Amino acid sequence: MVGLMSSNNILKQLNNIYQLHKKKYFSKNSEYHWLKLKNLLHDPTYVKKNIYLNIINDKLLKIPLTKEFLKKDLVNVIFQIDAVFLYFINGKLNKNISDINNIYYKITINQVNNLYYKNISIKHNMFTHLSEALSKEIIFININLNNISDIKPLYLIYINIGKNSEDFFYMSNYRNYIDIQQIQSITIFEHYININQSYFNNIYTTLILGNNVNLIHYKLITGDKKNYYCANNEYYLNNNSYITKYDFLMSNKIIHQNNNFQFNGNNSTLNYKSLSLSKGNNISYINSYLEHNKKYCYSNQLHKAIVADNSIVNFKGLLKINPLAIKTDGQMNYSGLLLNKFSEINIKPELDIFNDDVKCKHGVFSGKIDNNQLFFLRTRGINLKKSHNMLLLAFLVDLIQDICDDNFKKEIYKYISNYFFTENIFNEFQFNKN
Repeated sequence: MVGLMSSNNILKQLNNIYQLHKKKYFSKNSEYHWLKLKNLLHDPTYVKKNIYLNIINDKLLKIPLTKEFLKKDLVNVIFQIDAVFLYFINGKLNKNISDINNIYYKITINQVNNLYYKNISIKHNMFTHLSEALSKEIIFININLNNISDIKPLYLIYINIGKNSEDFFYMSNYRNYIDIQQIQSITIFEHYININQSYFNNIYTTLILGNNVNLIHYKLITGDKKNYYCANNEYYLNNNSYITKYDFLMSNKIIHQNNNFQFNGNNSTLNYKSLSLSKGNNISYINSYLEHNKKYCYSNQLHKAIVADNSIVNFKGLLKINPLAIKTDGQMNYSGLLLNKFSEINIKPELDIFNDDVKCKHGVFSGKIDNNQLFFLRTRGINLKKSHNMLLLAFLVDLIQDICDDNFKKEIYKYISNYFFTENIFNEFQFNKN
């Protein structure tokens, strides 16, 4: 099987995929982004620096076939919650089992507001262009219900089916717009599940929050050690918008996530917490970019990572305060826990401030489990394994304890326990919700 040994070979392979794609899914927008992508891939320096392109240089990319499922087939892999379910399977929204027709959300396919679609983008990169060029459909979710006080959560489930192959892997691309207007509070669950090996998942999502909107957004990524995940998420906050965001990233072979936030209204708030778990030879890149453009806004970020074996986690964050953003309060904190002498964490926080009347800071911590603390717990009759687990839990508790949904919180603790093959001691330590 012919490999990808240069930027020209990579471009040739993607071009073959695009030519097949556009026979069925052509649009002026996809053509525009394909040309942008080609320009990037003509640069051998860019290709050399991009870890995804380096890793696939000996594999063949394929576009997966659409798979059909019944809801009963998915019971054991999803959360059992009262929500509006949307199932995305191998690059497409599965209309047969998704709750497309509901009283809470207006869901349309390939019908996007032209203003949002053409003009809004905080930061483009290779993967946003790839998503725009190769997505089979564009999903637009509109939430504009001021007459419903108790709106159901929205549960987005991405399921990808690959094959156990060392020579090729499948690639799915998604492009989603979520426009939230005139509603007080909404919760979104985003869940990524990869079945089998050799899969590349690429998602580009835009979320637009109108005035006085309160969004709670949970994301959970689980997958096989040979899966690849890339996501670009863009959030636009208007007046009095409020976002509470939790990301739980349990690493595939590679995770690359870019979260971009833009404050375009006064008195808006962002509370963003993330947890990255990495083991084996996995690599994670977690990037955040916050742009404060208006006054009296507040942003607080807390990012943590537990890194085991030979894995690597890379954090990078930029907090930008523009001249009109007076009275901004921005905080950015990173913590990393290394479980092995070969594990690695790299953290690079940055402040870009163009206003004197602000309060901004960042903090960084990394270290390992303290043997003195282990010894102290063992002298109290606690065995080594449980002592170790208790210290892991203590490292995580301030990130997880504020989750409002108790069932989701319990599931997260189970996933963490299973990921590191530790016993689930959540039930032994009930945390005060206050």
